[in-house]
Amino acid sequence: MSPHPQPVARPPRVIAVTSGKGGVGKTMFSVHLAARAARRGQRVLLMDADLGLANVDVMLGVSPAASIQQVVEDECPLQDVLVRCEEGGGFDVIPGGSGLHGLTRLSSAQQRILLDEMDALGPGYDLVLIDTAAGIGDNVMYFVSASESAVVVLTPDPTSLTDAYALIKVLSRQRNMRRFMVVVNQAAELDAQITFRRLLSVADRYLDVHLEYMGHVPESGNVRRAIQSQRLMTPGSTMPAELENALDAVLDHPRDGARGGLRFFWQHALSDAMANDDEPRRASA
Repeated sequence: MSPHPQPVARPPRVIAVTSGKGGVGKTMFSVHLAARAARRGQRVLLMDADLGLANVDVMLGVSPAASIQQVVEDECPLQDVLVRCEEGGGFDVIPGGSGLHGLTRLSSAQQRILLDEMDALGPGYDLVLIDTAAGIGDNVMYFVSASESAVVVLTPDPTSLTDAYALIKVLSRQRNMRRFMVVVNQAAELDAQITFRRLLSVADRYLDVHLEYMGHVPESGNVRRAIQSQRLMTPGSTMPAELENALDAVLDHPRDGARGGLRFFWQHALSDAMANDDEPRRASA
């Protein structure tokens, strides 16, 4: 009799945390989401994909010794780039750097190195979080559309609302994304609900998307002090209960099994980058 087949390990879940406008608390939410998942027993990798203004390492008070640039140039394995954050339940960080500015300029050999390195890391994690840059730049499009799911962070500020809608519009029309989780930061509950309803109203009218409200985070002195002191807030103590609820809502949200895994993420991102880079050349041929 043949032995029972071993269960196939499920690939890690990949969530992008993004925003249409800078300064809305996107990275604050990302680092606390990583810590929350780690406290719940998940093995977590947080990648800082804000390549122009990378700040996850600054917010966590950690000092990276290497960058992705050295990985794609085959100078060191990706494992050597990881920085361990011991706060919360403990999680790993891939710090931001200039090495990923040129997704469209990676050679096939560099693509293979990156894919193999990320593939090797995959089995070691249950959750991979991608903290993107703000706005609708190419790298934001690559990283968000390659992820399994996306969290859009915004505030009640009219410019934040407008930019969040623009981000969702571009992702839906150019990258065929249809589902988004939404978190309203720096807002009382009523203001947050009004903000989400405004975003939902215009999205329902003009876009073929599904927006889901994950919660809100109020203005808090504890949040400001945590950012200034480069420390994470403690659940049940310094962390606002609303933030805890929003973090749990994202982590408990059903995943899209068809899009999971680090290899899917990188293959999607890199093939998208190459295809878009070819457009000007085809147009001028």
